[in-house]
Amino acid sequence: MGQSRSISTSTILYHALYWIMNVLFFTLMIWSRNSNTPFLSNLHENAAFLPLGMLFTYFSVIYLLPNFFLKNRITAYIILQVAVLLAYPVCSNIVATYYVAPVIHHTKAIYRPYNGFLSIILILVFDIVPLAGVKLLNQFRKDALLRQKTELEKTEAELKLREAELKLLKGQIHPHFLLNTLNNLYALSLERSEKTPDLLMRLADMLKYIIYDCNSEKVALIKEIDFINNFLELQRVRYEACQISFMRDGDLHNQKIAPMILHTFIDNSFKHGAEKDSVNPWIKISMVSRNGILIFTVINSTRQNEVNIKKPKGIGISNAIKRLELIYPDRFDLSINESSDQYSVSLKLEL
Repeated sequence: MGQSRSISTSTILYHALYWIMNVLFFTLMIWSRNSNTPFLSNLHENAAFLPLGMLFTYFSVIYLLPNFFLKNRITAYIILQVAVLLAYPVCSNIVATYYVAPVIHHTKAIYRPYNGFLSIILILVFDIVPLAGVKLLNQFRKDALLRQKTELEKTEAELKLREAELKLLKGQIHPHFLLNTLNNLYALSLERSEKTPDLLMRLADMLKYIIYDCNSEKVALIKEIDFINNFLELQRVRYEACQISFMRDGDLHNQKIAPMILHTFIDNSFKHGAEKDSVNPWIKISMVSRNGILIFTVINSTRQNEVNIKKPKGIGISNAIKRLELIYPDRFDLSINESSDQYSVSLKLEL
């Protein structure tokens, strides 16, 4: 309430000062050109025209401008504004005839068309245009601030939605990964493999990575590679017949990446490749990082009798694509292809 009164008071003071300066300006201008007329008489004359000028000015600025011009009703605004300007000299002549001439100058008013044209120019240039300009500037400033506030609120809402979606996607990734890995370890424990303790340690390192590092938006790329290595060691024991290769090259130590953004594609190569290809399964993984661009490729063998069978994307691939869209919008290129004997994923990512 206090701020509202302060703004209202400052506005009133601004307008009062403007009109006082307006009257003094015309009084001094007329008096300097005709010093025979007393200064107070000129002041009285200009003050007499003041209420009329204020009425026409505020009608234009407060009513016509916001209700027609600012609402893009330009044609109606022009017609009404021209009508106001044409009506002003008529009304000012009435004031001059019945008050200024007989009361102030004790003469009879003489109407001249030139005076009417001059009064239109004066009220337009010195009254309507300055106040309308100030109002337009204030309105444009308010609109700009409102747009800025709206954009800020929209951005904040998008960020909150993005954060919520990422948390949901991560929550789906971890159980999905753990289920597959624990199934593998269970199979090894049934076989009483000597490698089980080592693999359990690797799993512990992987869980540590998931619990602590994956809470960050980005992790060191080398940590993601260590995670992949541990995962591959688990899978090598599980799929002994599968030929697995993992090639790395380029600047891998000075880059960061969203955690587990690559894991799903590797996991998918085992789930739909080595797990179903019992003849001669193989998986080739490559990772090259140069100039902030990561080229990641996964190629795996497939069974020939599964060709042309339309398979829906699993939750893992769908989530991976959603995460890429959320974290790396317009900064990735993903290509997934399937032929008669292999399935390939190629990801180009701007880190």
